[in-house]
Amino acid sequence: MFLLKKTKFSSLNDAIQNPKNCKKLSLLFIEYNLKDKGAIFSQFINLKTLEIQADPSIYNLDDFELPKEIASLKKLKKIWLLNLPFRTFPEWLTQIKSLKYLMVRGNEIDSIPDSICQLNNLKTLRIENCRLDKLPTTLNQMQNLRSLGLSDTGLKDLNPNLFPKNLKEINLSGRQKYKRHDLEKLKSAMKKTRI
Repeated sequence: MFLLKKTKFSSLNDAIQNPKNCKKLSLLFIEYNLKDKGAIFSQFINLKTLEIQADPSIYNLDDFELPKEIASLKKLKKIWLLNLPFRTFPEWLTQIKSLKYLMVRGNEIDSIPDSICQLNNLKTLRIENCRLDKLPTTLNQMQNLRSLGLSDTGLKDLNPNLFPKNLKEINLSGRQKYKRHDLEKLKSAMKKTRI
């Protein structure tokens, strides 16, 4: 009889039982800090998709961190980090060269490090529902980036020179702080991009 191996997990305890089989890990509504779980995460050598969403009960954790060991996972392609109490963008994320999709949503970050341009394979970047008020000067170097989500941010500068020319779409929906004139200027400069 042929048995399928489980590859999708929704708890660290279950995933650690078969760490090499874990390809998708969805930790939804976590109620604890993950900063001391690095040794566990480093065992998920075949992980391709990581979803982490916080329960509101951890929003008051000033010392919340994700384990930096996640950056060592060479097969990781997609990451969703939702409603985590970040105050700064976890710069180690820029070391995950295999990433194609990154969403960081619902936090307190106000900037993205210039090292974001190191994610050469990234096709979708969504930094949303946060205090982001400026783009990194290196964003325009991300020539493989096709979709950029910046909804519900504090972004003010829509200088077309900040954006990669190969973008197919930019999502600027929600409460924005940019000027309408700047939006029209961006649309005019990036005619092939859906804005």
